[in-house]
Amino acid sequence: MLNFEHLDKHIQKLVDEGAFPGGALCVFHHNELVKETAYGTYNPETGDKTNVDTRFDVASLSKLFAGSAFMALCDQGVFSLDEPIHKSFPKFQGIRQIRASANALLKDQPDEVLGEADVTELTWYNVLIHDSGLGWAPLNLRCKSREEAIDYICTMPLAYQPKSTVLYTDLGLILMGIAMEQRTGKGLDQLVEELVCQPLGLERTGYNRVSQGPKTENTAPTEFCKWRNMRVHGLVHDENCYFLDGVAGHAGIFSIARDVAKLAQSYLDALNGKPGVVKQETAQAMVQFQKMNRWDRRGIMFQLRILDTDAHTFPLGRKTFGHTGFTGTCMWVDPERELAFAFLTNDVYPGREKRSMAKVRKGIVEALLSAI
Repeated sequence: MLNFEHLDKHIQKLVDEGAFPGGALCVFHHNELVKETAYGTYNPETGDKTNVDTRFDVASLSKLFAGSAFMALCDQGVFSLDEPIHKSFPKFQGIRQIRASANALLKDQPDEVLGEADVTELTWYNVLIHDSGLGWAPLNLRCKSREEAIDYICTMPLAYQPKSTVLYTDLGLILMGIAMEQRTGKGLDQLVEELVCQPLGLERTGYNRVSQGPKTENTAPTEFCKWRNMRVHGLVHDENCYFLDGVAGHAGIFSIARDVAKLAQSYLDALNGKPGVVKQETAQAMVQFQKMNRWDRRGIMFQLRILDTDAHTFPLGRKTFGHTGFTGTCMWVDPERELAFAFLTNDVYPGREKRSMAKVRKGIVEALLSAI
């Protein structure tokens, strides 16, 4: 019988020490739900205690939901990983300058031209393994409309030589989500609902459109945002996604730990030949190593186990795949242990500079594995 007493004490100690306000953990082992527990207070201002149905802004875990919908469309023949991006966005072709300043996450970079590259043959595969050459930009500060943001991404300089390395970025995923909408005639929120949430029975998962107002009931708030001049609650934390009405390929999903863990389990099922969101051969390709930089190892859509011994995924099995989210979330699948789990928090609540999950997540993983 599994004993999670040490794990619960470990997580509760982190809550008591202020590592994060609230969190929820859901674990599947050998295709059985073996743990679902909530911790702490999801809203420190009201004192509301976290429960297993508390919804969290999962941040970049949204890429796994939107990406799963995209891969399902690939299985249907609507898209192909080898399809050039310019098929959906004609401006995304031709020669681009390469400038370090094209990655706005790197501060005070010189704006000198470092080279040039042709983006014409770049595909959705390059987007999903993050080697497209795209950097990052605050679209909310540089663009006035969705259309202007699309043009900006399609024509901006590159941050590095495409296909030469991995640089994790949201911009290609934003284009992917919009391409899905254009080709199907459906909103990305509807596509994720139809292709991912409904087949898996994810009843507490979806986007919160900014234009429809915040949905705050039993939903964990995130940080106080200077740009919006408010505590973000019931609306997406990510500024670029907020600018795009809260629905984008890189962010915007709100979910509960059980639903995210179900998505994780669905890929374990697919790898084992059981029905899932994508076909078995598709899932197998997605979790294979594709490319890496000095530390970030990538499959298709998924991050893979990091080889650095300090990384929180290092204690997991060699075939582990999953993702993390900026707000303090993660989802991992360890096929060798038949383990799938999600741990969601609002670690970003005190402010993005005070996030602590990067420091404490490995200890949580180790405590979980000690129970398994």
